Amino acid sequence: MKKVKVILYQKPLGINISRRDIDEMHDFGPDFICFPEYFFVNTGLGNHGQTEHNQCLQKKRLELLSKKLKAAVIGGTMPELSGGLMYNTSYVYDNGSELGFYRKKHLFFAEVGKITPGDEYKIFKSRGITFGVLICADVFEDGAFEFMKKKGAEIIFSPTFSLYKEETTEIKFKRDEDIYVRASGISGAVIVKVCGVKSDYKPFIQARSLISDSKGVIYRVGPDEEDRSMIIKKEISL
Repeated sequence: MKKVKVILYQKPLGINISRRDIDEMHDFGPDFICFPEYFFVNTGLGNHGQTEHNQCLQKKRLELLSKKLKAAVIGGTMPELSGGLMYNTSYVYDNGSELGFYRKKHLFFAEVGKITPGDEYKIFKSRGITFGVLICADVFEDGAFEFMKKKGAEIIFSPTFSLYKEETTEIKFKRDEDIYVRASGISGAVIVKVCGVKSDYKPFIQARSLISDSKGVIYRVGPDEEDRSMIIKKEISL
């Protein structure tokens, strides 16, 4: 059985990562760090705004952070300009080196017409562990998890943009079971979902980060913590 240290960076989108946060993460000695969907954005550019210069700066932040922490960093997502098109992309770095990137395949309705969907699922390898990245609405496609199963993924990181809903705790917990525990069963992998916290930039989201396997939810943010900025540090077994 493998023991893996993971960090879920549950913070507002677009903020600078403070020195205090970097030190806290470094002291934990993580193997993997995952950020929320659309974390690496320039909040002054508006919805899905991007420039080539800003894109390079954000990627450099990921490179330097992964090197400083000697960890694999799943960079949440950022708007990616490529060939005149805009994608919703997660870059993956490991100890200062880019392992690759994944472009979201299944778009949220607000992205349609602005974001171009990706055309393939991907897996990555670090520290002898095979892992995948699925972004938000990708989790509604069983084929994504069948792909992960076929490729031997042990962990699936899911940067997510979770809209606020007025609902009971029972409904929330049931949805976790219906989506994430079920998906862990299909894929055979631990799923790590990381959400951003509401802010003036995005006031209509909730942070419902969680970790699941095929037996159930290993960890979830409590209903009273869905607006709380925090660095979630967990050791999981694979």
